[in-house]
Order: sequence, then structure tokens, then C-alpha cells
Amino acid sequence: MTKKKRTGAALALAAALLASGLAGAGPAAAGPATLGLDYHCTFPLLGPQPVHVELSANVPARVEVGEVMPGITVDSVSTVSAESARGLRALYATTLQGHALADATLTVPETPDGLPVEVDSALDGMPIPASGGFTVKGRGAAPDLTFTKAGPGKVTVGNLVLTLTPRTDDGGASGLGTFESECTQDPGQDAVLASFEIVDEDGGPGAAPYSYTLQGTSTIRASGGTIPLTGALDAKIDGGAVTGGLTLDPSKARFQMLGFLPVTADVVFAAEGGTTGTYRDGVLTTVSKVTARFPAFTVFGFLPVGGGEACRTSRPSGLTLSSAAGFDPKAGGALTGAYELPPIDGCGPLTGVLGSSLAGPGNAVTVTLTPKKTS
Repeated sequence: MTKKKRTGAALALAAALLASGLAGAGPAAAGPATLGLDYHCTFPLLGPQPVHVELSANVPARVEVGEVMPGITVDSVSTVSAESARGLRALYATTLQGHALADATLTVPETPDGLPVEVDSALDGMPIPASGGFTVKGRGAAPDLTFTKAGPGKVTVGNLVLTLTPRTDDGGASGLGTFESECTQDPGQDAVLASFEIVDEDGGPGAAPYSYTLQGTSTIRASGGTIPLTGALDAKIDGGAVTGGLTLDPSKARFQMLGFLPVTADVVFAAEGGTTGTYRDGVLTTVSKVTARFPAFTVFGFLPVGGGEACRTSRPSGLTLSSAAGFDPKAGGALTGAYELPPIDGCGPLTGVLGSSLAGPGNAVTVTLTPKKTS
């Protein structure tokens, strides 16, 4: 067999496998996208040989933060010349078989330095016509993707490693056998297969604001009491980061002092600093610090037993609230958590007794966030 025929056979396989392998890297793009790339693939005894592949994809131009972008399908077409087909037929090859390991890089705000992606794609039983050239079509689908930060994204196509086998009618290997070929992109090419924009719910890059009313309850573990909770939460979700502010309305705590005396306590909450947190994988978590002040304690609803302007917790309580998986910021939902109530100071002669009925860890909280109606 001549060197020219061997070259044609190798190029036909390379074109087919290169197209199929790169199709498996399918990314998101800004509308219909096409890309043609020139490579040089190194073959046994022949050295580097040129290969050209055309890729195309039709995908959304924009993807919302937190929304699932279904896997994108990418098509590829490679034209194999009649000369290359003759070279394959001279080896008694009737089908092409093998696989390609393609490199690509996904660059989004979460991975500004690029996330390497390897795609291994198989090509089995591609028929070779008796005469003339033929086209090899490839199709690959990317996995579903969810992004947590707004900003630009792109997928860049890289190099390729081919493992190739032309086969005869009986399934045996042809004269080329099975060989591995490294394909390197020719320099100076724009290798970005697709670009897209990750946006917030309003259609533009940046943080998405949410405002909720809050309603729920807190238990007082030390004495079995309860504190009704109402208020508001304003949150801004920027990718996976949450910032905002928690406001709790004045309330009344009811518990038993010394195990039998019913006590009602006026409670005024003050947030210390802002609220922070995360929104990842459908779970919202908020972290706030709150100081509680107790203007009045009464027994049986009328007999004063302490309180005053100086009566308060000795330090802020750290309050962490988390949703179950599947929390939708647009719809709101339930959050749960627990906190420690620090000792109280400045509440009068009965400060110690009152404090022992309030202070301690493990105080459970359950609240429901309801989106505020916009005018």
C-alpha cells in the first residue's frame, strides 16, 4: 500500500472522530453558533496531517441565575474526500470505529480561570461508500447546568486525542490496525465555540433583590415557653451569596418561672449588623445576630417582677435559618433553625431567676417567608 493511500485513510478517520469528539463538549451559546477549526493530527509514519471540522449549536442567548439550563445539543459535520475514501477501501475497510477524547474549557463567574472538561465520544460502524466522498455527522449533548452568579460565560474548544480503528466486513482491523493520534489546534484561531450571558430574574447581570414578610414562632427550651415572631426579611441574592437585613417586631414571650408561675415578658428585638448567607443547590441559609431587650416582666399578666430599659441579653444571639432543598426565592417558604439565648442583665432583683427561665442553647425557630406584594 502506498504512503498516499495511508494518509487518506488516516485523515478520513481523524475527521470523523474529531467531529464526534468535539460535539460531545456541547456548551451554551448566544443564539445560533458555528465554529470551524483547523487541526494537525500526528499519525504513525506520516507525521502531522491537516484536519478541518465544522461545529454548530442553537442555544439560548441568556440563562437565569438559579435556573436549570437543559443540556444543549451540538452538531458537527466533516466532509471526507473521495481520495480518502479510496484509501480506506484499499485497506478493505468498510466501517470506521474508535473514540476521541476532546478537551474543552468552561469559563463562567464561578470559575473565572476556566473549568477543564474532557469528553470521550465513540464512533461505531460508520459505513464507507463504494465510491466518492462522504460526510460524517456527529451529535453530542452537554449535561444540564445551573449557574449561581451573573455574568458572561463561554466554552472554548481545545485539543484532541484519537484512538482509531478502520474495520473490514468481517469486523477485523484493516492494515492500519488501531493507533492513537494527538490533534493540536493550528495557532491563531478563535476557539470559542459559544458565548452566553448569565442574568438575574430581571434580565440583566447583577444581584436579584427579594422582600418578604416573616411569621413564625420560637420556643424557649429552658422553661418550655414560646415567642411569636413577625417581621420582615430583605435579601439580595448575588450568585450564591446572600446579603440583606432581618427585622423582628416587638413580641411577648410566655413561660413559667420556678416551674409554676406564669410570666409574660415584653420583648424588643434589635438586629446587630446585616444578614448574610448562601443560596446553593436550592437551599437558602441566612445568618443574623439579634439582641433582645425586655422592658417588662409580669406574673399573672399584671404583677411587675422586673424589666426596664437596661434589661437585655448580655450579647447578641447568632440566628441561623435554613430552608429545605428546592427553595424558590420568588415563592418564599419555610426556614428553620436554632439559637442560644445568652444570660440577661439589668432586669432588677429577680434577674437571676428570670434569666434561668430564658437563657440557654437549643431554642428552636420556625418561620415562613412570604413575598411582599409589589405596587
